[in-house]
Amino acid sequence: MGYRICIASPCRCRNRPMHLLAAIRNSLILAGAALFAAPMAQAQVTLNLTTVEQTNCVAVTDVQGLQLVPGGTDLQATGVTLTGTGCGSANSEFDVTVNAPASAVAGTPFTISWSATDAATKCTYGGTPGVTDWPVGQTACDGAACTGTHNKSVTLPGAGNYSFSMTCTNATGFAQDGLTASGPPEAPQPPNFVLTAPATATVGTAIQVSWAVTGATACTGSASLNGSSASLAGWTDVTSATSPRSVTFAQAGAWVLNLSCSNANGSTASQPRAITVSPVGDPSCPAGRQTTADVCYSYGPSNCANNSDVTKFENIWGRTSGTDTTFAMFPGENVFAIIKNMQKSGYISAKFTAPLLPLNSWGIFNHAATTSGPPLDASISSTCGDFAGTDFRCNVTGIDTGDNMIAWKLPGYPGPSLCQLTPGETYYLNIRITSPPPATHNDCSGATCKINIQNNHTP
Repeated sequence: MGYRICIASPCRCRNRPMHLLAAIRNSLILAGAALFAAPMAQAQVTLNLTTVEQTNCVAVTDVQGLQLVPGGTDLQATGVTLTGTGCGSANSEFDVTVNAPASAVAGTPFTISWSATDAATKCTYGGTPGVTDWPVGQTACDGAACTGTHNKSVTLPGAGNYSFSMTCTNATGFAQDGLTASGPPEAPQPPNFVLTAPATATVGTAIQVSWAVTGATACTGSASLNGSSASLAGWTDVTSATSPRSVTFAQAGAWVLNLSCSNANGSTASQPRAITVSPVGDPSCPAGRQTTADVCYSYGPSNCANNSDVTKFENIWGRTSGTDTTFAMFPGENVFAIIKNMQKSGYISAKFTAPLLPLNSWGIFNHAATTSGPPLDASISSTCGDFAGTDFRCNVTGIDTGDNMIAWKLPGYPGPSLCQLTPGETYYLNIRITSPPPATHNDCSGATCKINIQNNHTP
């Protein structure tokens, strides 16, 4: 009898004694094949072995293919599987069994029992890679040590499905067996996961928030605005576990997003993600406009409105407390406002509309002496960020603490040296730190300074 060897089409026939079939099969499993053919490295190779009785044995290598043994003419292969009626088979005197529990707890050791008959001369671990105590592809035993029952303590690294097999060989055949053990159900993973989103956003512009969690059936978002719980369309009203989500902010301020993902076995929570949301920019304003700031109405930290939208006059001087939810439009409240983080290199431009009545109204802004902030420039102008005006009544520079800045009036008030406002017209109160800003100052830290501006008006 003989067989045919096919490494690649076309096939070439060579007569060989049939008893060599088992030897070739076995030597392939043990990574040694004496086949004289060009090696095919880095590509899976299929060997079709056919007897004259038309029985066959198909040997398939792993992706390493056939490799030439250094210093010789033999070929070797690894990870070989054999199928077909001509491969030989285990008889009642050659067998291997594997017994493992149907389920196990990840991280908790359990025992896999396997046994081989005395005909086995080498046994090799097989199954799911990544289990440290069951090293797939490595030799479990050689020779007489393979005979009998063996107990192996195994610890699963995590939940999932695992297979465990033992492949044993001898000169005439091989046999294998195995079963699957599942890790326990668990809550979504990982804990304390990261929300990926930009650190800044603009009112009305959508951003993407993404995350990576496995095993979740639902994810529920929560949000806060300036420290208080808030609703956010597309985030707090959605429970889908699919990432990412598109979110559009309707309000400016300091937002913090959180996400909790769950399944029937528990839940996992994200790290908070802080996002500073700025109001829609005014295209007429030059670069450098500061849009948010921490505004306080006393010297303690408890009466502040952090991350206030300082593009609007009423958000600064239209309230008397950081917790107020209603705001008085210009001329606002008689109050001092401490801006704790005025940017040295920027400016604040607070927009307002001059009231229609009463026509004899007037008011004044003062660089309050209750703090020792750096000198300031200020103007009231119909142009955002305008510090170039020539009317001394509406444009001042280098105003020190304790000094008046700008006094204004509506028609009907007789004072001649006040900045004249037209009822119904839009203006900007522009404020900046006088250039160059101080390198060091008691009320400055890094790139920002603390300033205090008092607003007084009649009636």
